[in-house]
Amino acid sequence: MKKNNNELYERDKLLNKRVDELREDFKNLNDNQKKLLAYRKIMELSNKSVSLRDSLDISNKDREYNLDSKSFDDEIFAIIEASEFNTKFMESMLLYYKCDGFKYYKELYKESLINYNKILENYKLLAQELNVNDSLELSHLLTYMLWNGYYSVTKHHAYKQQDRLFLPGMHSFDVIKGKGVCLAYAELLQNYLTTCDKASALLLCKFPTGKNKIVSGYTPNINRNFESNATSKLNDILLKILVNKLCNHAVTLIEDNSKIYVYDPTNLFVLNVINKDTATIINGKGNFDIKPFTTLLIAPNSDPNHIFEKILNNNVKQAYTINNVIESYESVLNLINNNLSLLDDAYDNIHSELEFIDNQTNVIKGTSKNLKI
Repeated sequence: MKKNNNELYERDKLLNKRVDELREDFKNLNDNQKKLLAYRKIMELSNKSVSLRDSLDISNKDREYNLDSKSFDDEIFAIIEASEFNTKFMESMLLYYKCDGFKYYKELYKESLINYNKILENYKLLAQELNVNDSLELSHLLTYMLWNGYYSVTKHHAYKQQDRLFLPGMHSFDVIKGKGVCLAYAELLQNYLTTCDKASALLLCKFPTGKNKIVSGYTPNINRNFESNATSKLNDILLKILVNKLCNHAVTLIEDNSKIYVYDPTNLFVLNVINKDTATIINGKGNFDIKPFTTLLIAPNSDPNHIFEKILNNNVKQAYTINNVIESYESVLNLINNNLSLLDDAYDNIHSELEFIDNQTNVIKGTSKNLKI
């Protein structure tokens, strides 16, 4: 018993020392900044740790005395305390294991991700050939190609809520199967912009659903197909209730040439960021409630460029005007219409990669491996 008490004393001593060290990192930050920094540190810790699935192979007795496991637990407690409890224990653990789950799926679909990156690189070359360079024009190009099936194995796309894969960090694979929702579109755009060396992030938000809360203004000439929703199962209904409470939409947050703005490939909106909570539609009327913290909890790898830190300062300037948006859309769509053969050739170049991803997701989907996490 005395030995155990000594061990606890030494552990508490080390923990307090670590808290003091971490407090230096949190010094002079406001509460939101402290919370975000704590999230970042927990994500970094998870990426360094042994994966959850590997730890399941350790017996309970061995895990109880596993020093690595204890040190990671202590580090999480130290981060929480150093942040002055601006992050809580449950959300910290959720974030920690969300990162771990992503590592599992990334390994499971390793070959598909290789093919996916080939697709994105292929369409990066297409943009270069078309002389489409800035992030806004690249977003227009992707949006047109998305809705016209250039990312689909069947070259047909429709918005569809049913039969989604729900792959963490790979929601864009739904698009390859010819369907998807806002989360897949926003993630696909974020991945494409990253490939094109542009900084961006997936961003979850609340899309207002009340009457006249959103008014469409300029809408580009891009045809979109929406499949009607079939009768929902109980788990789909429960998921919808949870989603509507937290956030009901996904968009892409973009930083380019000192401009930070939001792009919505689902509704064809471009938005200026007003502050850490709000973005306002440029080519229409209405506001989105943006949710950077919720985004990280649900999709921890959503902001690799740390753009969220910049919008937390509440001093983001207007990025674009309505004229900027209209001119850029019209320019890109005109360019596309004059070069459809280039788009078709680019699609043919990567059809085998689309087929590979479609086939692998068919093989793995529904197996016990896919449900392990």
